[in-house]
Amino acid sequence: VVSSIVKVEGAAGLYRGMTAAILREMSYSTLRFGLYEPIRDALDDRPETNAALFGEDMAGAVRIVKRMFAGCLAGGVASAIASPTDLIKIRCQKDTTIPIPSFMSYVKAIAAQPGGPIMPFYEGVSLTITRAVVLGATKMTVYNEIKDSLKRNPDASDPSKRPSEFQMMLPGSYGWKDTDYAKFGHASGPSTPQRLGLVFSTSVVTGLAVTTTTSAFTNARTHMMSNPGKYSGMFACMADVVRTLGPLGLYRGFMAQWARFGPYATVQFIVWEQLRFMSGLPGI
Repeated sequence: VVSSIVKVEGAAGLYRGMTAAILREMSYSTLRFGLYEPIRDALDDRPETNAALFGEDMAGAVRIVKRMFAGCLAGGVASAIASPTDLIKIRCQKDTTIPIPSFMSYVKAIAAQPGGPIMPFYEGVSLTITRAVVLGATKMTVYNEIKDSLKRNPDASDPSKRPSEFQMMLPGSYGWKDTDYAKFGHASGPSTPQRLGLVFSTSVVTGLAVTTTTSAFTNARTHMMSNPGKYSGMFACMADVVRTLGPLGLYRGFMAQWARFGPYATVQFIVWEQLRFMSGLPGI
């Protein structure tokens, strides 16, 4: 795919929709990351709170549910606001016109569609929000849970901060350190390589989890946004994909998506955590 794009459009073809992609990240990702922690903390996912309300046996499951809800809400709100940038990006990437049209030419073309100048920018917004809700729940919860699990310490005074018996049998699956090392019973803080190593390991797993849970919605969203007016809604679009390409059609391009999400999640979390560290904020 890459070689064929370069052959026909040149290297610039690989960066179609770059302006829209940057605008999307500046709005969508900023809101999703910025909203997650306040929502999670407002729900109070501390072990003692969950145990007091739901019992010791349910405390862990309730914590995960609360974190998933925080990720869902943060992702849904962010995507609803940033949906127009998603649409512009997909229209740019679908187009094969040479030379590559300007960003504003796509904006004007979309605004001139029936229902314009506002509503055409929200074509496929239901799929965008659904995908973002799934992505937010997966990305933030998986990252948060895996990172907390890796930080568990056999010497922690809090039982919820100790590794399970199964985890104790897996070297390297516990004992990692972050800036909140004292909360997990560690005597000393992490070195920079230890801290970034924890973020790197966690984000790699998170990238795979996000690709797995969102691939079907990503494909359906692309179909819907690149074919304006063709589908009546999210389920009609997904049904058409299944009817045309079979069930696996929803996962078409999975490896390409993982090739994007893997490095993307890794860089995003490392930069985010490092900025938090430089600002004096604790790790997520």
